[in-house]
Amino acid sequence: MTTAGPTRLAGVVELTPRGPMLLDADGMRWRLTGDVPLGHLIGSPVTVEGTISGAVIAADYLALRTETPPC
Repeated sequence: MTTAGPTRLAGVVELTPRGPMLLDADGMRWRLTGDVPLGHLIGSPVTVEGTISGAVIAADYLALRTETPPC
């Protein structure tokens, strides 16, 4: 799967022997590439935005996910 433009996903960053991965809620693992620093986010829930090619996300944006408080 390749997307034409940026896609936003949420998940947890994991460090694997192949490098950093995003584990999403459906259990899909996406390999993270790009120049976005993410070492401090290992094991944390994040939002990532980037271009998908196959099972790789070229990340343009990666940040700690904040939950919206219930009303």
